Amino acid sequence: MHDHECDVGVIGGGLAGAAAALAFAKQGCSVRLFERRDLTRDPNRGDILHAPTVHVVEQLGLLGLLEARGAAKWHGLEIIDSAGTLSVASEVRESWLLNHAEMEGVFLEAAAAAGVVVQQDRVRMLERDEGSVRGGWLLATDNGTTSARLLVGADGADSMTRKTLGIPLEDVHEYENWIVVLHSPTPSWLRTDHGWTLLHPEGTVWILPTTPVGRHRVVLTVRREEARDWMALGADELGERLERRWPPLSELKLNKRGGSHVYRVKRQHAARYSGPRAAITGDAVHTIHPVGGQGLNIAIQDSAKLAELLGPVLIDDGASERAFTDALVEYEANRRPINTGTLEVAHLGAQIAGPGREPYEKAVEFYRQAASDPGWVRRYMANFGGRLDQRGPDHDPAILPASLADKP
Repeated sequence: MHDHECDVGVIGGGLAGAAAALAFAKQGCSVRLFERRDLTRDPNRGDILHAPTVHVVEQLGLLGLLEARGAAKWHGLEIIDSAGTLSVASEVRESWLLNHAEMEGVFLEAAAAAGVVVQQDRVRMLERDEGSVRGGWLLATDNGTTSARLLVGADGADSMTRKTLGIPLEDVHEYENWIVVLHSPTPSWLRTDHGWTLLHPEGTVWILPTTPVGRHRVVLTVRREEARDWMALGADELGERLERRWPPLSELKLNKRGGSHVYRVKRQHAARYSGPRAAITGDAVHTIHPVGGQGLNIAIQDSAKLAELLGPVLIDDGASERAFTDALVEYEANRRPINTGTLEVAHLGAQIAGPGREPYEKAVEFYRQAASDPGWVRRYMANFGGRLDQRGPDHDPAILPASLADKP
């Protein structure tokens, strides 16, 4: 017995889950989404929609809604070396910024408007719906049971869906350097639509635009064992530490409100993307170093591709079980190479961001090559933000100095 029936049951209402729910609804599927979190807070995560994801957002009819909520374009990035030997400026491919919580709100509201039932509830148990002619899964929650022909797990890095499907993790890598994220009004020497990077032996400092316009996130790379000490400091002490790295940073008016936190960085990738009548997407499949803000982009792309492939199967009353299996196989065949490449590019960025003389010298080498060869940096930046297909029209393999190319 069950209380509800739907074509697609989505666990998780973050960007991966909301994008999946919306994309399936636009395919004509009935969708029920389960989310247990309070999504009104600012999780202080990625704000950036890179060019391939902007294309997905446009297809889903969301770009205008994001603009109405305050989304703004990010136009450029400036990089300097604390020793004064390097200053590089680069344009950013079409990218849009919106505070993460606001972005999640837009996706969820659009999903609800498209007919998705958004249920504030915790999924407690998953089991195959073996006795039903519909096939699929039973989702037992705090408030009832739902029968879904397809299960989509967008339930994060510790995914219950992935564990239920018996999918192990592979390529697990714990980073020695973690990220501290703070806030500040935009300093007078930085444009509101630009980011800024300080290369320093004690760790890279990023100042990245967010919304509302006129605010930036201040992102610090610190040694893992020092992360809690950084978060324990008051705003004045934090400011003094940053001023010692580069005096104009004294203008920052740092605060730790609004979700500022220590970002515990781990890379991991699931061994499979699916099981019988089930798929995982977003952080349930992969977690990524936050350099470049790429995690939310490949999550949204995963979900859009999943709906593109499985939606037609779900609305075909005569679809065979083989049709479901083939579509799930194609989902992984398409997304795994893209996600693997994106994880590698983020990892290479992480190698030159951390504290220490060697990462710092590699970072200076990297950006010197970028400064001397604009074509090289354009090709490198083209690898940020994922892809819509294995070899999209702007595909270009990452080209890196040999000293940066080694991966543990």
